[in-house]
Amino acid sequence: MTQQKNPSLSAPSLSRAWSRRAVLASGAAALAAPIVLRAQTPAKVIRIGSPDLGTAGKPSPGSSVLAVVQAHKWLEEEFEKDGIKVEWNFFRGAGPAVHEAVSAKQLDVISLGDLAAVIGRARGLPTRFITASGRGSNSYLATAPGVSIHTVADLKGKKVTVLKGTAYQRPFDNLLASAGLTEKDVKLINMDWPSSKAAVVAGQIDATFGGADLFLLKDKGVNIALSTKGRGPAYTINAGILATDDFLAQQPQLAQRLVRQLVRGAQWASQEKNRDALIKLYADNSGNPEVAFREELAGDSLGARFSPLLDDGFIAGYQGVQDDGLKLGLIRQGFDVKAWFQPALVQQAIKDLKLDKQWAETDATGKAKGAA
Repeated sequence: MTQQKNPSLSAPSLSRAWSRRAVLASGAAALAAPIVLRAQTPAKVIRIGSPDLGTAGKPSPGSSVLAVVQAHKWLEEEFEKDGIKVEWNFFRGAGPAVHEAVSAKQLDVISLGDLAAVIGRARGLPTRFITASGRGSNSYLATAPGVSIHTVADLKGKKVTVLKGTAYQRPFDNLLASAGLTEKDVKLINMDWPSSKAAVVAGQIDATFGGADLFLLKDKGVNIALSTKGRGPAYTINAGILATDDFLAQQPQLAQRLVRQLVRGAQWASQEKNRDALIKLYADNSGNPEVAFREELAGDSLGARFSPLLDDGFIAGYQGVQDDGLKLGLIRQGFDVKAWFQPALVQQAIKDLKLDKQWAETDATGKAKGAA
């Protein structure tokens, strides 16, 4: 049985939930130490949290491996025999709202884009990175009907929305920097995705920056003026699945079984023969048009996009996110990025599923190891 929720911001505020200084200190110490397993009675429910990337009343984790697993109900099938429920929680407030739910101990496993995950860890949230769920996704700038924006420089002085604290803030800031601009050079408004879509269609703002779901607005006179496609890793977004330290320590067997299903989902999504089925799944699951996902995945290797490996290239990407976050003032202090990752669960799942040759590891530059 699956429970689906779509809270806006039900968790208590961070300032009430915990002392930031105390969490930063304890979080740094916890990250440096290995997870200590504490055998306990299996949980009755596994609580999964994700930003809500759906539309038309369809809460969804978006175009990731988690969406594949959710649509196929593989987690429900895996845990049903043990009487364990899978509870899906989707947050309109995206990463910041997910962070608050984690701090309030309301979630066990979360799906986040790279910047949101790094911000949470930098603020001391007790999480470990357990599998990749998507690599190299792009961002788009949608302009209101009649608004003329053709280059990044044209954004100067324009009223633009970005949901701050999410993975889209980093490529937006890097895009501005490529034209010698900063957030101060635009009239930046922090607004959630549904509100931004409504505002750009109504002409209340000049543009909004976000994901491929913005293609949904093209039939309403909205233009996709800019894209980060082909601009390099500083402009793309990676995503992954994290688990809380408590869940990993108290439910190690459940964590391994969960990751096995996520790797199963990655294997399905990575097969070229499933491209059309994957696009249809994303559209049906999220309420967004197929054209959005077809455009986003065009020209990409599905195997490279959906590799679950926590390899050198993936980890280096998150180090780059932290470096940019510090440079852009999005986070105040860094942490040991490599120690945050826990690849053993993915490695064991790949072994169990006999998928050793399914994905090529990447080096720190993002190239497949052994490639010329």
